[in-house]
Amino acid sequence: MLVAALVVAVALGVLHLVLAAHLRSTMAACAAEGARVAAVSRQGDDAGASRAFACAEASLGADLAVDVAHVETAGRDTVRVTVSGRMPALSLWRGGAVEAAGRALVEGDHER
Repeated sequence: MLVAALVVAVALGVLHLVLAAHLRSTMAACAAEGARVAAVSRQGDDAGASRAFACAEASLGADLAVDVAHVETAGRDTVRVTVSGRMPALSLWRGGAVEAAGRALVEGDHER
């Protein structure tokens, strides 16, 4: 009986780790897509933020926040889109904050 409890605890821990990795990689993909849209869109940063939010909401359906910022990278203007949210709680472990960012170089004349 003790071994069964240990096996269940280990299995839940592995499941929690896999869920966290999936959540973070999906958020990173959505952030990168939003950064690409914001970098080439003439509609400004709002287009990138809404694209990242729509992608993450459709994929994850979770409570998320999206932030868009312009940063200087090696002398070039870069758009950085950050998607953040909370990991759902799974059995014994509480969910924590998860954050992922995507970056893209600004192309052409860009409106902020």
